[in-house]
Amino acid sequence: MAAALSALALPSLVRAQPARPPHDALVAPLRSFTARDLRRLSPMLDQGVIGMVEHDAPPLLPAIHFALRVDAPARDVAAILSQPERFAEFMPAVSEVRVEAREGDTIGYHWQWQTSVFQLGGQAMMTIYAPPEGQERRGWRIVVERTHGDLGHGREVWRVRPDGDGAVVTLATRMDMADANYVTRQMPGAGRSLSRSITMTTALGMILRAQGEAERRAGRRSRTVEGPLRRPSIDLTTLEPLLRRGDLLLIEAAGTTLRQSTVMTRYERRESQVRSIMVDPVAFSEALINGSEARVTGHPTESSTEFEWRYDMPLVGASGTMVLTERDDSIISLEATAGAMSGGQWRFETARLPSGATGVMGWASFDVSDSNFLLRAIDDADPSFSIGLSASTEVMMARAVRIRLDRMRPDEDHVPSR
Repeated sequence: MAAALSALALPSLVRAQPARPPHDALVAPLRSFTARDLRRLSPMLDQGVIGMVEHDAPPLLPAIHFALRVDAPARDVAAILSQPERFAEFMPAVSEVRVEAREGDTIGYHWQWQTSVFQLGGQAMMTIYAPPEGQERRGWRIVVERTHGDLGHGREVWRVRPDGDGAVVTLATRMDMADANYVTRQMPGAGRSLSRSITMTTALGMILRAQGEAERRAGRRSRTVEGPLRRPSIDLTTLEPLLRRGDLLLIEAAGTTLRQSTVMTRYERRESQVRSIMVDPVAFSEALINGSEARVTGHPTESSTEFEWRYDMPLVGASGTMVLTERDDSIISLEATAGAMSGGQWRFETARLPSGATGVMGWASFDVSDSNFLLRAIDDADPSFSIGLSASTEVMMARAVRIRLDRMRPDEDHVPSR
């Protein structure tokens, strides 16, 4: 394919693509954050990276969105994202990008990643839509079509909008791993969960790396994040319109360092019913990943339960011990005391939303990359990937509760295992 691409003009290559159904990741529409969405999310943008994972609507794969502020001119940020041949300068996992065809504002290229235990590669086309001279306020749009490769196929749509002296960057993406290689199939989850986890990991890593590179070139001081786990400043009730569309994330990170990540989700169920699942580690863990299980150990108290959890999958199996506590302030606390993610902390808060549905906000600090050797290899390739791995785990936890709730009658409350 590489040799063929270099011999063909790009329009011919586009015409050569086989017809795809409208739900295919390469052609399905991507609805990015609108200007109205960004205004609603502005207080969160001041705190970190905003993410959204759209709700499942089979056969369409959920789209994933990110937004963040960059302290550098929008034109310079767009230039960084528009030069794939220079990606290796600021993305450690990228070992090579070879431009194979160029016509106008469209570039065909081959990309390659190298980790300590495996190598990945694929083909992509990038088209750059710059604003007319003098109309920079309209911003830049950069579309990347990943036609095939070891990370599947799909699209990325980048938008770079001026924001004062800096820029707001958004990324909307949908990738399908159905035709990816064996190694990528072994990452946590399977099928749709696999596509979601890998897409979140790589997309978040790239947008953070681009932010860091743009600010470095602009002479800005490197960002830092520090401090203990704390409840983020978020009002769930104002976010319900967006929560109807998907699960939201707030990622407080800088470069390769994650301070904490927060997931916000909405369930069309009573608050007591939602909490009855969340305080039961057995019901919760068994819904988390296909093949996962949990077992209560020790002697549970009225408010705390110690449990062992594990999931068995080729290459990525893991296990550990956690303690779940329902605190006097109604916050549900989870502490990883041994095994994978040892030292990790999670907090969950529930609230009644204006519609009567239940909102859940969970904030956490943990490192999922130390769970097994494959995740460590991914982290070794680019430590920023561990941020996306952790964020995708939080989304997986939120969806585990939804899966378990879907099995219950509206009038039923689960009786936790003790």
